[in-house]
Amino acid sequence: MAELFTPPDSSSSSAVGQMPATPQLFNLEPIDVVEAWQQELVDCFLVVSGLISGKSSAEAHDILQQRASESMKSHSELVNGLIYGVLTETGDTYFRQLSLVARDGYAHAIGRLQLVSSSQKFALLRHKVRVQLLWAIAALVRGNAAGVEALVLSLTRQMRGGDVTQPNIWLIQQMLNLLESNYEWLVAHSAVVATSAYAFGRLTLDLGARSVPPELRNQSSSFVVRLIRERFTDCAMVGRDLVRMLQDAAKLPPFRDLWIDLLHRPHHVSPLLAQAGGIELLLRVPTPRTFLANRVSFAMESRLLFILEHVPASGYSRNLMWFVHRFLNTPESDTLYADIIRYICGVLHPSNAVLGSSTVQRYVFLGSLLRYVRSQVTAANAKLALFYDWLFYDPQADNIMNVEPGVLIMARSVDRYPFLTESFIEFLAFVTEAYAPSLAPQIRQSVGLVMRIAVEKGVIPSLVPIYEQPRISRSTRRHMQTLFPQLVPQRESLTSNVDGARGSVSDSENEQDDSEGMVVSQSEQSIPPLSLSSEQPPLVLDDEPPVVKTVVDLAALDPVSRMFHDDDEAYTVAEENMPDEYCSDSDSDDFVDVPPLIEDNSGEPWSTDGDSLLEDPSLWVFGSTLTDFIENKSPQTASEIINVFAQSEASILAVARILAFVVLDDDSVELEDIETNAELARMGESDIEHDLLHAVLTAAATAISDNDGGSRVLDLLVQLTRARVDVGFRWLLFCVDANMSHLYSRYVGRFASGTVALALARDLGILQERFTALFYEMLPAVYSAFPIDLPGSSSIVRSVVALIDQPQVYRLNSLISRGMLKLFGSSGVVVADTMECDAFEQVCLWQLLAAEIAGDSQAVSRVARRVLLQSSDSVLDPLSNSEAANGLLSLLRTVSPTPRLVKLLVRYYQAPSDDTLVKQQRADLCGCVLTAWIQNDSSVLRRALTTISPTSRSALVDAWTERFALRRFSDRTIAELLLQEEDDFCGSAVKSLPEMSVADLFTPTLESLAVDEPLVLPPIESDDKENTTSSGIKRRSNSITTRSKGARINSSLVKRRRRNVITSDDDDEEEEDNNDAHIK
Repeated sequence: MAELFTPPDSSSSSAVGQMPATPQLFNLEPIDVVEAWQQELVDCFLVVSGLISGKSSAEAHDILQQRASESMKSHSELVNGLIYGVLTETGDTYFRQLSLVARDGYAHAIGRLQLVSSSQKFALLRHKVRVQLLWAIAALVRGNAAGVEALVLSLTRQMRGGDVTQPNIWLIQQMLNLLESNYEWLVAHSAVVATSAYAFGRLTLDLGARSVPPELRNQSSSFVVRLIRERFTDCAMVGRDLVRMLQDAAKLPPFRDLWIDLLHRPHHVSPLLAQAGGIELLLRVPTPRTFLANRVSFAMESRLLFILEHVPASGYSRNLMWFVHRFLNTPESDTLYADIIRYICGVLHPSNAVLGSSTVQRYVFLGSLLRYVRSQVTAANAKLALFYDWLFYDPQADNIMNVEPGVLIMARSVDRYPFLTESFIEFLAFVTEAYAPSLAPQIRQSVGLVMRIAVEKGVIPSLVPIYEQPRISRSTRRHMQTLFPQLVPQRESLTSNVDGARGSVSDSENEQDDSEGMVVSQSEQSIPPLSLSSEQPPLVLDDEPPVVKTVVDLAALDPVSRMFHDDDEAYTVAEENMPDEYCSDSDSDDFVDVPPLIEDNSGEPWSTDGDSLLEDPSLWVFGSTLTDFIENKSPQTASEIINVFAQSEASILAVARILAFVVLDDDSVELEDIETNAELARMGESDIEHDLLHAVLTAAATAISDNDGGSRVLDLLVQLTRARVDVGFRWLLFCVDANMSHLYSRYVGRFASGTVALALARDLGILQERFTALFYEMLPAVYSAFPIDLPGSSSIVRSVVALIDQPQVYRLNSLISRGMLKLFGSSGVVVADTMECDAFEQVCLWQLLAAEIAGDSQAVSRVARRVLLQSSDSVLDPLSNSEAANGLLSLLRTVSPTPRLVKLLVRYYQAPSDDTLVKQQRADLCGCVLTAWIQNDSSVLRRALTTISPTSRSALVDAWTERFALRRFSDRTIAELLLQEEDDFCGSAVKSLPEMSVADLFTPTLESLAVDEPLVLPPIESDDKENTTSSGIKRRSNSITTRSKGARINSSLVKRRRRNVITSDDDDEEEEDNNDAHIK
């Protein structure tokens, strides 16, 4: 604190030394461009130094006064030089001179300091300059200079959230000291009061890290609480985000009493708050842009603006990956997700030109950003930030652009990512009832109003496509009927049931908390949770509205919207009662609907009335068991039903309908969180609560294993899969966990068509969507259970890399290296099929592939052929597929050159192309590979080059030597590659096959010619002889021509054998093509 508010020692500044001509404000690299204003400050400082160098204080004062009086330009240049001296020199000499010569009340000086305090490179500011900057601002604050509050606001924005590094913690500490030491000045500026309360309140959550002194968190919390209690009217300017900040910080002791007072005793905080209706007053006020932007630093803002205003939708993922790696790569940075989402929704409103262009839209960016969230708490806070303006939306005060991203992300992701749409709708349904129970009717009305206005203004045409999407669950449709009753189809029985559900929710909430206010926990202090719970309020509905077919017209959609729909053709929504089956497709691994193995010939929809479900005559064998099961929902009763069913002739469809009605469709029966239960099982917990579906699957597995009606039970599981796709992946997890993979194979065999591989791809894809962490945890066990069906599946590999992060890549690399996992199989088709994935996904895929096949020449050759020669008329473009080019280059460096690989490079290099740049890029790729090979072993490369014609060899090596500076290799090495005689190459080719003797290679041919002489081959001189020249090569060639007749015959045989080897390579590649086509 003393280093800021006590003028630094001036002994070192008595004499001004010669300053370098380059600015010394930031720690810049040599390649960084120096901004013009920095150079201007340096130049002006050199002029000022020349004026006062060697002068006494009085003489220097007179000179500066005279210079400042000449013109405003001279005054500005003088101030520029003095400001640079203040920032770079210790002591108060330059600041005292600035105080004497400033004629504009420090206006120009504050403008220069503003350039520093709001710079995007603030993180690179030298520590000495930081100290001087804070000291100068403190001096201006004490002098009550006009406009200095802008500097303070800029510095509060440079306090980065989620950053616990020492420079950022130091800045927070110094700013806190500055404001507390000048509290009287602070309370005189309302904007600074409100910004400080909000900024330090948000930062308090990050100050709990171990590397942060506990005193700093306590000091920050006390400061914020003091501002809110003493200057509530000023702090109320923040609006509803002030409530969001306080709710997150309410678990901290300094905030606890304040939060309780806001909820239950508002008059203790402010009489005006009590008169205006309590905390609802704040929730009705939209947060101004200034406060939302304050929690995003200038550097982050510039990157976000660039992405959302200039980057096309087809290539933004690379920029987003860089952004996340730069600003969101630590666990402490999780709090930034909510602040970034609030900034994008409330501050960054694109123009009509941007909305109509191919630039990535906000909802697309936000949907991708949510993929990087690492914890459920962060995910809940991020969703709340996205929909926060929905809860208290007022058309007269709020902007439709604040809620537009939430509307679009639900509507545009429903076809390809329905689980995302479901999670958003279920979250809205929950917060509507639970966020503020006393305000639930108003919140429900606001949420419905937002969607109605969005439809009226054309943000989306209708909610019907979302409601009628087959993969949307029944419970989600019920939530939509509750939230948006005027925008989706309704049933007559809906009103009474929903009202009853609402009443039950309100009653239960009132029992927990008799007072009005925000939802609170059950502790005696009634402190709200840090994040919202994932539990949903129960809703009861008699049955589900009918679903009609709708078609999405892709031609009518903009390019960005088309990203969220199928690319090939318009997507037709199937009827609701059509099943999702495991089926085969000749062109892809995707699943399409086919007729089920067990047809539902009744033609009637599945009833949701428990009494009507019991009318089937074949159910008499169960007695009262089914009635008890519907009423009590007991796991023991479910097991008993499966056992009786397996030994009886009861209708499969009738029993399946009853189980689906109770186990899957009843909202009062919650499906278990299998991810959490799996974690508890790994921790050794024995008391784990399972749902009814687990009891049904356990009993089914026992019945099938005992061959006691096993086929009937399998057919029952098939019918349950028709009712809810959850059964498929739950049955897979159960079979793998119980080491009963054969039961899953039998289950798949009961479908009309399809294979185990396709079924696994379907169920693992659903598991990856809903329980990402469990998907990666179970992956080795699933591959171990199905070692034949899974390796080489393109669909599963795409699922693996779809949501992967680097820790998971490391874990899978370890498993692959230990032989516990095999993803890609023996064919290169998988890699070729995944080359259209996002950049980050391809990078991760090539890392996993390298762990599996690096060093395996045959596997690398297959992959290289599939990547380099993608089809007869398409080859790899290293520029447009840079990820694949980099990955393949890394793989090729791990193997030695073989005839097949060299021939592959020749074919790739000689592929026809009219683009000169593309041909150059191909030559560069081939050159990189050849350079790596010649560094490892040039003799092996020479032997491999013998398998191609001299013309192709010369063209390839010429292109290589032309575009690569090969000075580190001797002339002899290049000469051998280019000029070696064909007989020499043939001899080298024979020597490259040490596992076969010469006699083994040529015995049939020698016998046919009756040649008894031994085969004499020319010796290959070692590479380390320095006196080898082209003349030496010529002499050696002459010596070969003088050899015996038998040697000449054998030489011709070697040539013939060489042609046979090349033909054999062609046959092998043709056979490989046939095998790959069969696999695909």
